[in-house]
Amino acid sequence: MYRLSQTLTDAFSRRFSRTVRETYRQDEAYAATPQGRFWLAVVLFGVALLPLLLPQYPLFVLTQILIAALAGLGLHLLVGGAGQISLGQAAFVGVGAYVSSHLSGNLAPFGILMGGVVAAAIGVVLGVPSLRIKGAYLAIGTLAFQFLADYIFRQWKGFTGGVAGRTLPANNSFLGLPLTDDRVVFYLSLLFALPLFFYAKRLLSTRAGRAWFAVRDNDLSAQLSGVDLVRAKLTAFALSAFYAGVAGGILMHLIGAVAPENFTLAYSIQYLAIVIVGGAGTVLGAVLGSLFVVLIPEILSVIAGSFGPQYVAQLSAWRSVAFGVLILVFLILEPRGLVGLWGRIRDYFRTWPLPY
Repeated sequence: MYRLSQTLTDAFSRRFSRTVRETYRQDEAYAATPQGRFWLAVVLFGVALLPLLLPQYPLFVLTQILIAALAGLGLHLLVGGAGQISLGQAAFVGVGAYVSSHLSGNLAPFGILMGGVVAAAIGVVLGVPSLRIKGAYLAIGTLAFQFLADYIFRQWKGFTGGVAGRTLPANNSFLGLPLTDDRVVFYLSLLFALPLFFYAKRLLSTRAGRAWFAVRDNDLSAQLSGVDLVRAKLTAFALSAFYAGVAGGILMHLIGAVAPENFTLAYSIQYLAIVIVGGAGTVLGAVLGSLFVVLIPEILSVIAGSFGPQYVAQLSAWRSVAFGVLILVFLILEPRGLVGLWGRIRDYFRTWPLPY
């Protein structure tokens, strides 16, 4: 009788529990339940319909959020995954943008991909110092790379256009579709963003992702446990730079022109803010963090503009102050980021109305 009741209890738990994982394959699944797969399909279908429903400016902002999420996700994998600090993410975005600017038109997808590959190769070189230094010293090393990249962007006129930057041709098109249309650029960005987001989610649940987490917690203990530190750290830097390079290539086709001012240290700090605000080490954190970092300033700009043109110049300066205060308040009240806040909300409704 006891065995029968235990069998029925186990069967009931497997049937109705949403969190039970019995194998690594289930743990690595994108949506482990039918309900999860249904909502995943609804979200993907809704995202695909957005360009047909949104006006031009909201769609432009949405594409900016997607680009920031890609670059931020690369930094999430590096900082939250492998525990390596970087202040040079904007430089990798610039590498991808400039490489993509030389391969536009029908070669636009190939140019975006090559921008990521070139950035990844440079990321491997930048990751070599991480084998000997870490923490604040590694952050200073990546900061030096950011300044070096900024100097190269301004001086290498043959490749980057110097201070004036580079501009795509006005008739830039892909398979007859004008890349000056924000809807075409949005679908082009989805072509890269969706596989990269799903890959990152799967990667963090695999052996390589667990090796990164071990290095993040204690690299010496990870090495004693059999983790190859050289491979783990260099692949983290390479993959982070690849994501940033792809984001830079999409950014080039979105705005049609880039200059060194688009890839300064301020943007690297912005990408780091995406990691901190969103919640390090998670794919959802990159999305939520980019929504906060990109969307909040836009909302503050709209609020500033509603007071009239005579107040725009004065309120625009206070916009940055308000944005910084929001980040500080958020970090004090929710140190785990938006992912931690979302997790508590989800758990509440998962057990409601019987929280015990």
